[in-house]
This record gives sequence, C-alpha cells and structure tokens, in this order.
Amino acid sequence: MLDINLIRNNLSLVKKNLDRRFQSEKKEIADHIFNSDKKYRENLQELEKLRHEKNVISQNINDLRKQNKPFHKELERAQSLPQEISKLEQETNLLKERINQGLYKLPNMLHAKVPLGRDATKNKFVRKWGRPKKSTKLKNHVELAESLNVADFDQGREVSGKGFNYLKGKLAQLDFALQRYGVDFLLKKGFTLVNPPIMLRRDTLLGAVDLEAFENVIYKVENEDLYLIGTAEHSLVSYLKNKTIKKEELPIKICALTPCFRKEIGGHGVDMKGLFRMHQFNKVEQVVFTTQENSYKILEELQKITEEFFKGLKIPYRVIEICSGDLGGKFAKQYDIEAWMPRQGEYAEVTSAGNCTDYQARRLNIKYLENGEKKYCHILNNTMVATSRAMVAILENYQEKNGNVKIPKVLWKYTGFKEIKH
Repeated sequence: MLDINLIRNNLSLVKKNLDRRFQSEKKEIADHIFNSDKKYRENLQELEKLRHEKNVISQNINDLRKQNKPFHKELERAQSLPQEISKLEQETNLLKERINQGLYKLPNMLHAKVPLGRDATKNKFVRKWGRPKKSTKLKNHVELAESLNVADFDQGREVSGKGFNYLKGKLAQLDFALQRYGVDFLLKKGFTLVNPPIMLRRDTLLGAVDLEAFENVIYKVENEDLYLIGTAEHSLVSYLKNKTIKKEELPIKICALTPCFRKEIGGHGVDMKGLFRMHQFNKVEQVVFTTQENSYKILEELQKITEEFFKGLKIPYRVIEICSGDLGGKFAKQYDIEAWMPRQGEYAEVTSAGNCTDYQARRLNIKYLENGEKKYCHILNNTMVATSRAMVAILENYQEKNGNVKIPKVLWKYTGFKEIKH
C-alpha cells in the first residue's frame, strides 16, 4: 500500500500518478482517504485530551476525598468520560479501517520513466534476441502434443474442466527438466531455495496481491481461512512478514518451485485447450528483498538472469517494458519477456520481472534497520520459468518436419533424451 504520509503531504502527486495510470476514477478514493485521515488525526488528539482529563479528574477526586471536600461534579464527569472515550475510540478505529481499505485500492507510484500508455498496445519494445522462424505448416502445440501421445487435454477437461491437463511420458519429463534447470540456474546466481506453503491466510495474501487479483484470480479453500497461491511469489514475499532485518543482511534472494492455481485463464481457442493458460501449472519464482536505493539496479539484474535462461534454451524472444495503463497495481516498473511462437507468428508473454518498491512491504510490515532507523524493504519478483509456457515455446520452435520435437541441449542432462519421437 502507499505511504499515508504521501497522501497527507502530496495528494496532488498521488492524483497525477492515477492520471498516468489512466485510473482517474480513483481520485475520489484518494480524497476520501485524505479527509478520513484528517478526521482520524483530529480524533487521536481529542482522545489524548480526554484520557489526560480522565487522569487529572481521578487525581482531583483523590485529593478532594483526602480533604473531605465535595467532589460530586468531578465524579459525574469521571463517570461520563469512559463512555465518551469508548465512543470516540470506536469511531477512530472505524476511520482507520476505512483508510486502510482505501489504501488497498490505490496503485503503487510509478517510476518516472515508465512509458505512458492506456493499454498493452503502448508497451515499449526494449530489445530482442534470436532469429524467429515463421511457418503456418507447423502444428500448434496442442496438435503436436496429441500426435506425439504426450498429453491428454480432453481427459483433463473431463475430470476437472477447462484449464486442466494430463501430461505424460516425455512431455511430463520435459516439465520436470525445466523445473530442475530453473532451480539450478538460480542456485548458481546466489539464490536460496525455499519450499513454501501453497496456501495462505487472507490477511497475508492481501499483503502480496492486488485487491482486484484477489477477487478475480485466487481460489479459496471452502470453510477455511486459506487460499491457494497464484504464484510462489505470494508465499515468498510473505516469508519476512512482520520482521525487521539488518541492512547488512540485504539483499535476500530466495526462490521456489511450486504448483500455481489461478481462476481466470482468458483467451480463446488453443488457449482454452492447451498449455499456455491453465488453472494449474508449475513455476519457478524468484524474489528479492533489498534496500530502497538498490531496487532498480536489482530489477535489471533479475531481468538479465531470465534472459540468460531463455538464451540457454535458444528460444528467440523480445523484451518489452509495460506501459503505465497496463502495469499491475503493485508494480512501479515491470519488464516482460515474450517468446517467439512460430506457429502463431507472434511473440507471447512467458515471464515478468517487476519492482514493487515498498508497496508490499508496507502491507506485510517488512522493514530493515539502518543507523537505528527502520525503513520498509523494497521487494522485487521475477518469473524464472513457468514451465507450461516454456514447453509451448519449445514444442513450436523445436518441432521438425517429421513431427518430432528436439530437446534444447541444456536440458539433456535432466531429460535423459534428446528428442520426443512418434
């Protein structure tokens, strides 16, 4: 969430940020927070006065009693104060709750150089790598996987509905190979592997995700205060919840391999039957906790790591920077890698690297200590590999005229085979 002091002291800057994000309708929320916060602070001052008055009257009553002097007036006031204080406390707590609810609805402050644009059509091209090939004669990944008898998409839909699949044989082995390669890649980059919970309580999950995403994406466990994670990021960023760490310990780099669960899958046609968008998939995720001054440097480092990964797979890709109107609410800046899909003749998103600055840390109360002062950490996250999408890219880029699929060389030691054959 945003720093309340930013709204108190620079409301116009917050509103300009909403304009840049094409979310001007949320200015009303910002105004409501500003006014509620003003009343909240006035109430705190009044509560302090009332509590002080209560203490003074109690002392006066004691003094008058010792002096055998009447204190009816003081006693009457002393008896009325607790109810008055309680009523004001309830009103103040309600104001605080409304302020926090409003803060959850406001997006993070954008980095100054985020490209301006209303939607994905305005995302900025950064660079590309590899030589894309294009052929309408290629099979799409669904047809190819079914022809190789390494996936049963229909049976997945039969038992669980759209967005679920059975992978088998060498495609299932390829999935595991990508997982192992992704984890090993990050371990060599100094990350610590974590095996995190894949279910979180509501209050924790709300610290990690956008409110809109929470409502539209996250699965709830019935009759339990538990929710399935949409990505390991949700568990990893919560790892330091309510903790204060020493600056010298930063950056803290952690990664995880987990199944991920998401309600919405979007898309049509092949996306509704296949691997690209699913309700359940496997992903290797990386998260970094760092100081406020180093976060944008680390964002570039994270982006470089994932580009190296896809270069190792020899999958042509391009990098785009997400524009202001397409950027998720928790991000201040974000890059996507889009892999080339030759059958589709276009690039498609396979990873996202973003800097959330202190937005998640404020919600989760994650701080570091510098010269006796507590500051909120900056938190970054990046997809190492979502194996389902990487497999689509491999199936399309490595398929041969005879319908077989070669395996990228870097994965041979994990798969134990070099090709998926008929």
